[in-house]
Amino acid sequence: MKTRNKALLSLFAVIILAIAAGVYYFASNLDALVKAAIEKYGSQATHTPVRVDRVKITLLQGEGTIRGLSVANPPGFSAAPAFSLGEILTRINTKALTDKKIVIDEVRIIAPVVVYEMNAERQSNLLLLKENLTAGGAPSAPQEHNTEVKPITLVIQHLLLQDAKLHATIVPLNNRQLELSLPALELNNLVGTPAQITRQVLSRVIEQAKTAVQQSAVGQEMEKLKTDVKEKIDAKKDEIKARAVDKLEEQKHKAKEKLKGFLGQ
Repeated sequence: MKTRNKALLSLFAVIILAIAAGVYYFASNLDALVKAAIEKYGSQATHTPVRVDRVKITLLQGEGTIRGLSVANPPGFSAAPAFSLGEILTRINTKALTDKKIVIDEVRIIAPVVVYEMNAERQSNLLLLKENLTAGGAPSAPQEHNTEVKPITLVIQHLLLQDAKLHATIVPLNNRQLELSLPALELNNLVGTPAQITRQVLSRVIEQAKTAVQQSAVGQEMEKLKTDVKEKIDAKKDEIKARAVDKLEEQKHKAKEKLKGFLGQ
């Protein structure tokens, strides 16, 4: 009986040790897992590389900090990131934390920088990113991380983006520069995969940036430029059409004269 009890105690000790080791592994690797998840699912959503400098999750306090999150520009634009989110503070619901689901009570994105660019072809970097977000699918950029990340569901109860700055460069307006402050953005009850939530949040930020540029003096100049270009195109079309009509009339007149000559008139 004593030997049996000793064996049971030894087995119990091994189970406790295994559970403790598992908890330690999960806790010690949580920062890397979250970093890998942000980069993987963010890149899938935007089709451009998403990078994070540092993640620090403190499970006991249920707090998290993400620093240096950036979203690269699409091809055809500057090397500057389209989004630099600076510092992101989170409050995590540790009671609902599993390897399949993460519930975050609050996310605060402090002083992000949004870069709006219009190139010589009058393409906008943010518009292309928004099209990528709508399209979904796999990322076009190669991934540098091989960390295996399980699919998870993310729940964000409240998200606040504040003190955002917009830097705009408009190449068709002689590289006109513009700096604006964006209004605060609040979103509640976001539920989905990390990629889906990335699409929701970035799409709203892109709409804010687009509206801010359109309502600025630069936006009015862009609209005037668009109108001028349209008028020039329409005028060119009318000119080509008039030339075609004149040419046709000339050919008709020549054919008529030839016919007269043939009939001896």
